[in-house]
Amino acid sequence: MITRIRANGGAIWLLAATTIANVLGYGYQVVMARLLRPADYAILIALFGVLILESISSQVIQSATARLAAQYKARAEEAALHAFVRRWSVRIVAAVAALALAIVLLSGPLSSALSLPSFTVVLLGISLFLAGVLTFALGLLQGLARFGWMGSVLIVQAGARLVVGIGLVLLGAGVVGAFSGATAAVGISLAFATVPLLGLFRAARGARVEIELGAAETRFFGLAAIVLLAYAALTNIDAVLARSVLAPDQAGAYAGAVTLGKIVLFAPIAVGFLLLERTSRSHARGEPTERALFAALGFVVLTSGAVALAYVVAPAFFVGIVVGDQYPAAVAIAPLYGLAALANALLGLWINYFIGRGEMRVGLLLAAAVAVEIALLLAVASDAISVARIVLGVAIATQAAAIGTFVVERTRARGRTGALTPH
Repeated sequence: MITRIRANGGAIWLLAATTIANVLGYGYQVVMARLLRPADYAILIALFGVLILESISSQVIQSATARLAAQYKARAEEAALHAFVRRWSVRIVAAVAALALAIVLLSGPLSSALSLPSFTVVLLGISLFLAGVLTFALGLLQGLARFGWMGSVLIVQAGARLVVGIGLVLLGAGVVGAFSGATAAVGISLAFATVPLLGLFRAARGARVEIELGAAETRFFGLAAIVLLAYAALTNIDAVLARSVLAPDQAGAYAGAVTLGKIVLFAPIAVGFLLLERTSRSHARGEPTERALFAALGFVVLTSGAVALAYVVAPAFFVGIVVGDQYPAAVAIAPLYGLAALANALLGLWINYFIGRGEMRVGLLLAAAVAVEIALLLAVASDAISVARIVLGVAIATQAAAIGTFVVERTRARGRTGALTPH
């Protein structure tokens, strides 16, 4: 037992560290919900929604990097790993720098289109660059199973966002100060994340590999981009569009419910990190991958499921604790949004599993779900409760489709295995 605990010490710490980071992160949300006016808090929620959408390249970078790094490590292909780090570190810095510059230059038109302060759009561009580089580092830590450092980076980011953001708001900077703190936190955590990777970057500086892997890596990054872009849109587009399809008071109430829902959605994020690494490693070695998936699904049902159930049983109590009494209309929205967040949290595990195995057809499913959700939000939504019902309906349907995709893929895999087995 003690040997097993030591062998999995990094994974255990990652789970604990992610919990601490989530507590600090939601402490930030809780405090901001009280320090800012509801209308300003809705702006902050919209900013974070846009940040997640525009920084999807960062999520692609982390997941794809983790999968490839775990694959090279599992096969003991150090030369390929060093060449991958050298090649993609240059590409990623150049790509995210270009995207960030474009956002800064277009901050005026973008701020008008999204009804956001112009300076916050500039911060979005800066955050994109920092997040892109940071998540490449996190992807390496994840793929190489350096979970101890990875968890510490997450704590540093959440703690810095809380301290710096609250400090700027208390100095009178308002919603701009709140988001400035979030941007600064990404930069601080990036500096911390580079420490354990310095040796790898030095080894990769002059690396060469005889077999050219760049084309395969590029294709995998592209497919991962489709999958993760669709997932990010599916879980954030409602928060972004809420200020456009709802009246200001309804948008504020919906923002309060979104804050509660994110607890359910992001609490098991470390489980997804572990599942992707475990699945990638086992798949590269030709070992079964389903056991880690079922364990992850069960864990999230028990943990996030308990929170979602609590929102159904006592929504007024939890709304008062998390966002305060100035969001009374959020009480009716919280149960629906909590269940939707649970379905999307489970969907996130399915996505990590499919990426770990290199099965990217799920991207088509997610893209269709996004299109349906946007169409319903624009055509049907009339109040905050109707928005929550749309999100819940799409989340349940997508969850069922992901399970169907798993069954189909496993049936095909068994069929191919059976066809190759001599009788």
